[in-house]
Amino acid sequence: MKALQDRSMFRLLERLALRTWPAQLEQPYEGWILRASDGVTKRANSVWTIDGSEHWAGDEKAIADAEAFYLNHRLTPRFHISDASPSGLDECLERRGYVKEVPCLMMTTDAVRAIQRTEPVDGNSLHAVIQSSHDTSWLGHFLAMEGFAPELGAFYDKLFSRIEAPTAYVSLRMRDQCVGMGTAVAEDGWSGFINIVVHPHYRGHGIGKRIVHELARWSRDQGADRLYLQVIADNVPAIRLYSGAGYERLFAYHYRTKLISTLAENC
Repeated sequence: MKALQDRSMFRLLERLALRTWPAQLEQPYEGWILRASDGVTKRANSVWTIDGSEHWAGDEKAIADAEAFYLNHRLTPRFHISDASPSGLDECLERRGYVKEVPCLMMTTDAVRAIQRTEPVDGNSLHAVIQSSHDTSWLGHFLAMEGFAPELGAFYDKLFSRIEAPTAYVSLRMRDQCVGMGTAVAEDGWSGFINIVVHPHYRGHGIGKRIVHELARWSRDQGADRLYLQVIADNVPAIRLYSGAGYERLFAYHYRTKLISTLAENC
């Protein structure tokens, strides 16, 4: 019974997380969603496999059809695999030459707990600005802090504009300088945190902790009592930050990517 409850929770959070990063093209296929967004970010250019358990029973035709979809869009075939994906799919992809990439964790906590454990001690040195939508200034700071090329501005502008649930775009300012940013998306009593980034010159000074605090407070005010986020498994500083805020590991996920050369050899 507990395993079924766990799997149900995994699927719920996977569905919510899917809507925090909506792809440019999302094509349903046998319970899966084939996502394509001009190759920018793995999340927006991979097969979301969570609702395919009742359809996929080892039939590799579905995998071949997904491969054809990505090749038709001039993209590398890639699958998002988590503890909520159909049993045996990960092993099947490995046999077909798919490489495991970017192991990640889904972590959760309570909003009240996060607020209490991230209470600011910086006095008035930091000022939080919370926006209900992104603008050119917010987007510019985000790209700069992430080290992204300005040309990606159009992609992220459209991606953020596709988010339908209530969203908070937070920026932290020290005097006139933006030193940290983050985003929260609230839906169905949960709030997912994405895009948490700190200016390289101000890392290690509690900025990330303050971002989590502001996002958690906003989430609580939206009626989202539970929080979740996704983090790369080997990002030690980020996991230390989130663990300190009360987050705990719930489940893991990763990507399976087909090398084009391998695909050509198998055709």
